[in-house]
Amino acid sequence: MSRPKPQAYPTPDLVRASNFQLKGSFYVFLMRDSIVEFRLHSLGEVFLGDRYMKYVCSFLFLTFIILGTLAAPTWAQTDELRVATGLPIKIGEPAVFGQVSIRRLGEGERRPVIFVTLMEGGSQVDRTQVDRNGWYMFRRALRGNGTLILEIDDHEYGRLPLAVGGNPQIRQDFQLDWQEFKRQASPGVVSVKDTYSRNADATKAFDAALGHLKNKNLDKAAAGFRDVIAKDPKDYVAWTELGTIYFKQNNLNDAEACYFKAIEQKNDYFVALLNLGKLYVSRKQADNAVMVLSNAVKSNAGSADAQQFLGEAYLLAKKGSLAVNHLNEAIRLAPDEMAEVHLRLAALYDAAKMKDKAAAEYKLFLAKRPTHAEKDRFEKYITENGKN
Repeated sequence: MSRPKPQAYPTPDLVRASNFQLKGSFYVFLMRDSIVEFRLHSLGEVFLGDRYMKYVCSFLFLTFIILGTLAAPTWAQTDELRVATGLPIKIGEPAVFGQVSIRRLGEGERRPVIFVTLMEGGSQVDRTQVDRNGWYMFRRALRGNGTLILEIDDHEYGRLPLAVGGNPQIRQDFQLDWQEFKRQASPGVVSVKDTYSRNADATKAFDAALGHLKNKNLDKAAAGFRDVIAKDPKDYVAWTELGTIYFKQNNLNDAEACYFKAIEQKNDYFVALLNLGKLYVSRKQADNAVMVLSNAVKSNAGSADAQQFLGEAYLLAKKGSLAVNHLNEAIRLAPDEMAEVHLRLAALYDAAKMKDKAAAEYKLFLAKRPTHAEKDRFEKYITENGKN
């Protein structure tokens, strides 16, 4: 019998997961990311025949299904890493990775620039920018406990401690409320240029204090920041955090003293200026509030929070025209979040007998809060006093 001539084998199309096809002399199936191809060479066809090879390939297909089921958890984990990096990650390869998702990003708004920094032992070991889908990844193993720092448009959004466990692949996701981020100038949002450089011992104490603060254990957090300050009295961020804890506990004298210490070390530190200004507003100390909040706005004119509180400070000082300017600027910077400021302006205009302007503010407010509990009262005022 003459030996048959070799045949040409066309490359088959890829098939869907767990789908089996017969394509001429090819039996092909795809298990997740692995493509397995069986070529039936001429010699095999002579001895087994095409019909028997179908049974062989069916048996092998079922074998791979069983193996795929057993290995599914590992494959799924590896798939997450491949999505994150676009790279062929090895199974069990050490990595710290995750996704940053952004809520309430307005249509047409620029996406913020986001970086994630990996700290270990108080030192930066790596830093990367998230990709267009929000993924970040560090292909390395942690030797000890670490910390992730999330930076949004050159501002530190927050820190998250990482603990080493049995799994070499650590996933940590972040969710960012964009509108809240723009509105709030909270103690946890610190400009990267203002991030204080600490040694390893102080960094460990600072991260521990932040952990207590995250868990709303204010007493332990205060003790932790006092420990940081004892190690380095020039740490203006720690002074500010401690002052804010005292402020929350209504210990205003100690809060004021802590903010003074922070500003003494860095006189344009926005968070300390803003919170000290809020403290003076709460005490109704108009002149001090105007002075401190004016410096806060000078430090960060894009903060709707600072503009609003400076407006309130001017109202305390009975300087209504200046107050209105800053209250309107707060609305311009954060139209939805500062919707309640329209009511403040409406009350001011009503008191000044400028009822048409008050009606206009009520109308603007209802456009943003159409189901407000006092909707009927506001609509009645608009009907009676608004311009046609």
